[in-house]
Amino acid sequence: MKKKVLMSVCCLIFALTLLPVAASAEKELKLASWGPTQHFVAEARAEWIKEVNEKLAGRYKIVDYPGGQLFGPRDMHTAVARGSVDIGVVLQPAMLAMVPIVQGVYLPFAFDNLDETAKAYSGESLEIIERAIEEKRMKLLYTSYTDGVQMYSSKGNIQTMEDFKGLRILSQSPIFSEIMAKLGAAPDTSVPQTEQYMALQRGVSDAIANSVVGGYFQKNHEVAPYVTIMDMSFSTILVVMNLNTWNTLPADVQEALVSIGQEKGIKTLHMAKGWQANFVNRLKEEGATVTEMSAEELARIRVVAREVWEKWAKSNGPDAQRLLEISLQ
Repeated sequence: MKKKVLMSVCCLIFALTLLPVAASAEKELKLASWGPTQHFVAEARAEWIKEVNEKLAGRYKIVDYPGGQLFGPRDMHTAVARGSVDIGVVLQPAMLAMVPIVQGVYLPFAFDNLDETAKAYSGESLEIIERAIEEKRMKLLYTSYTDGVQMYSSKGNIQTMEDFKGLRILSQSPIFSEIMAKLGAAPDTSVPQTEQYMALQRGVSDAIANSVVGGYFQKNHEVAPYVTIMDMSFSTILVVMNLNTWNTLPADVQEALVSIGQEKGIKTLHMAKGWQANFVNRLKEEGATVTEMSAEELARIRVVAREVWEKWAKSNGPDAQRLLEISLQ
């Protein structure tokens, strides 16, 4: 009997010695990403992962699953919302159907430059955006900025508002399509992104809206060599976490994820400007004709576009109306 008791006590002591080890086991936070690793947004994100992991070593570790091996940009936001992955890299335009309020910082022709877009991700407007994202079971960790959306055309550079008339423009955005239609263009939303290069090459379409950097990597200039810089809008890339996962984290872990992320978001803001200038030169070197639309013509377009912005805000409620009001101040 004494031997059994002694054996039980020894087992209990052994089990107790294991508890601190189990309690201190590093917890994995699975991150799903996509896109080229050489893009400046991906480079800044890699720095974020490294610095967060160093700060939280032994407690939490972000493990990246890159290249869309888990989820791509089209379904990343839904994957994060339902908890299929802890953290996801979300392309802002892809989540507009789930979180319509995010359109308020992606309104075509509403922002003059990237700094204005970054300002929209601060203060009261950021609170509106964060609240809408959290309602869909996601937590915004930080925002990465990309260079402006320009027009690639096979028909020549666009100098005036009238040059849009009759232009068959590939589009994935309903609000962009509505503005283009008001300008007399013929927007086409039927062609998936994977087939847009061939549509331009075969003459099925005349033009496509894309950033300088994105368009270069997708080789838009090979089939639409007339590039007009007009900064129609500024797409952002959001790093978001499943809200339930976020709520389980200690406060200092939450602070590390957000504060280090904000530093990397600011870094992408500066990098976006430099990369655009660099890749404009690359486009020219590879035979593209690059021009810039005048401020006077952009002002004319904004008069038309404003009707669409206001229609969007009215149909999406008080928060959307307030977001538009702040953005246009």
